[in-house]
Amino acid sequence: MRKFYLTKNQNGYYRVSFIDPVTGALGSSKSTHTKDKQEATMIATEWLHGRVPKAMAHSRAFAQGNSETYSCNLKSFIKNLSETEALEALELLSQKLNLSENTAEKTSVPVSESETKKRIVVVKNNSETNIKHKLCSTLFDFWDFDKSVFIQRHIAHGHSMSKKHTIQMQAFVRNNWLPYFGEDKCIEDLTKIELDDFFFYLHSEKGFSSETVNKNINCANRCFVWLFNNGKIPENPLKGIERYKVDALERGIPTESEVKKLLALNWENPAGFLAFKLGAFCGLRAGEISGLRVCDIDVSADMIHVRHSYSEVDGLKSTKNKDTRDLPVDHLTAVQLANLARTNPEYDDSSYVFYQPKNPKEAYYPGYYGDVFYLALEKIGISEAERKDRNIVFHSLRHFCATILAQRTDIKTVQSILGHRTEKMSEHYSDHDTIEKFDNMRVIMSGAWEEYITA
Repeated sequence: MRKFYLTKNQNGYYRVSFIDPVTGALGSSKSTHTKDKQEATMIATEWLHGRVPKAMAHSRAFAQGNSETYSCNLKSFIKNLSETEALEALELLSQKLNLSENTAEKTSVPVSESETKKRIVVVKNNSETNIKHKLCSTLFDFWDFDKSVFIQRHIAHGHSMSKKHTIQMQAFVRNNWLPYFGEDKCIEDLTKIELDDFFFYLHSEKGFSSETVNKNINCANRCFVWLFNNGKIPENPLKGIERYKVDALERGIPTESEVKKLLALNWENPAGFLAFKLGAFCGLRAGEISGLRVCDIDVSADMIHVRHSYSEVDGLKSTKNKDTRDLPVDHLTAVQLANLARTNPEYDDSSYVFYQPKNPKEAYYPGYYGDVFYLALEKIGISEAERKDRNIVFHSLRHFCATILAQRTDIKTVQSILGHRTEKMSEHYSDHDTIEKFDNMRVIMSGAWEEYITA
């Protein structure tokens, strides 16, 4: 019977999975951190005979062959010691590690005393008492949207922080940092080499993109900077860490002829079609479309008021840059939006225009419009492979809108339409100036989209 199996991951590194000699079950796999099969076999054989690496298999120390080994059956070893042997072993350990009952003492703070004490370790010696912060529990609590002091003060100072973002950061801690460093690693004990090894491991063995690795760096760096600035840690261990170069794929946009085909298409879902129109002709973000409510649609003036955004985690929230904007639309689109809103069983001034049929009190999740858009693209002959190759997503419609409008007007008008303003509209504008501005926007937009709408 075989005792272990070797398998390659997507990046060519061998992983070993041991077979339980009693049950015959295959255990979880562990990386050998080598692409050489013979070397991987030797490492697996060593592990099989009860010798496991002191350094992690994905660390630089292990790769350089500096990892000492020790018996993994330590409890059995201690159990079989006589009293004399135990005293001798204790004396040898004291000499090797320079231990003394009176000079050093390490104690872990009981977990049950408070939430804060779950995150710290107290190290006592003759001269001082140092507080150390457990890495993963500190990071996880730092990104707790409801309890984090950092987040509460960040929002209180007028900055934005979505719950969706904090959940993603906690997922990085739970899925990446914790399995690698474990529960007991402290921030104060981190070295630049360890961190560099970790990020290289995410990139090379886990196969994460450069962008995802950089997000893991940012996840910890924001916490470490805050702790350092508040005098809680002596230095930021991430200072000087090099981020990974991101080769950003240029956002693709549909052609004008493809947009005309999409307009002529018989869409199965009216909400998906209207979302497409608002994205392509008004430049609305997916979250802004979901955030539209009945009170935001003015049919008599043919205007929509973009006041909010919406996400599946945060619900109704402010727009991306916290600005609101008013957009003129053609009368047909205004009527279509009003009619869609009236089909909502929960219809009132605050109900959502783009509501979920199974849960009318909630809006469609922003990702829904992308799914509908991709199906429409397939119907006009753009396969999924071609769409991905051209990097066309729902947000591409916003880029399409900006491209077409920029050919017909000045950049300030485009910024006003798309909500890219860097400052709010001055309050001292007269009514005449405001009406003149909207009329100019209406002329520009109606002229740009006339040939599409009448195609």
